[in-house]
Amino acid sequence: MTGYATAGWTEMFLCAGGAAAALSGLIFVGLSVNIRTVLEMERREGRNSMTGRALEALVALLIVLLVSIVALTPALSRGVLAAFILVNAAGSAISPCRAVYGSRGVSAPSAVKLMRLIPAGALTVALLAAGASLAAGHGGGLYWLPAAFVLAVTVAAVNAWVILVEVLR
Repeated sequence: MTGYATAGWTEMFLCAGGAAAALSGLIFVGLSVNIRTVLEMERREGRNSMTGRALEALVALLIVLLVSIVALTPALSRGVLAAFILVNAAGSAISPCRAVYGSRGVSAPSAVKLMRLIPAGALTVALLAAGASLAAGHGGGLYWLPAAFVLAVTVAAVNAWVILVEVLR
């Protein structure tokens, strides 16, 4: 097993993909339970903070699911997988950037912002490291993906907690 070929990684991709799909479904259900409260809160605030968090959680989990599906494709070249991971890294950066842009002028505690942005930023960095090192053939390659997947689940869990529990406080 090596970090530069998908042989030997099947169980990890199957586990990660299945878990991400299940957790994505739970976020949809959780958001639907509080949808009135979430939409009312956003209407009062004049911004999409909670639906943005839901989207961020879903994107993080969908990245895990999509990378797992593509990585399980037989005879997929290393370059194609590296490019796909890098595209997903770029996609993972969109939501944290929107969160920073959307929070301008809002006086939220900096610790709250950091708890949201650090895991999301680390996810992007881990995906970039995985894609770039896989393409280069050195620097870790696929060994960065478990860290990225753990960060994605962390991003999703934190945002899901806010959507499900904190929104009702």
